Amino acid sequence: MLWLLWLILAVLFVIFELFTGTFFMLVLAASAFISMITALFHLSFLIQLGVFTVCAFLIYVFLLPIVRKLIPSSNEILPSPNQLIGQKAFVISDIRPGEGGLVKVNSDLWSAFADELIQAGEEAIVIDVKVTKLYVKKGQV
Repeated sequence: MLWLLWLILAVLFVIFELFTGTFFMLVLAASAFISMITALFHLSFLIQLGVFTVCAFLIYVFLLPIVRKLIPSSNEILPSPNQLIGQKAFVISDIRPGEGGLVKVNSDLWSAFADELIQAGEEAIVIDVKVTKLYVKKGQV
């Protein structure tokens, strides 16, 4: 009956992984699944616990670095806000002082604001990044 406990533990680790996204809980889920297999062969609980520990260690040390290299993390995909400063922005919708508009920087759409009127179709330069909005001014790079 211990196999059922290992299965429940593996499912719980997979559910926790959905909330963390670190792959560490997935390592524990795989180890629990392998321990479930040892429980099906009616091995003692100490052996099952040892298999769980050794598998978690081996997967964490050898397999997890490979998986992390194959699956890019979000910080590799999204540019740093500081990388946008000084770049050319193409104005998609008019930006009026006190109101926002839309600009396109490197094929990404951003909300933008400015101290001057910048009409759609004009070029602007990114001066600063304020949370999720770009502060731009008229001009060319």
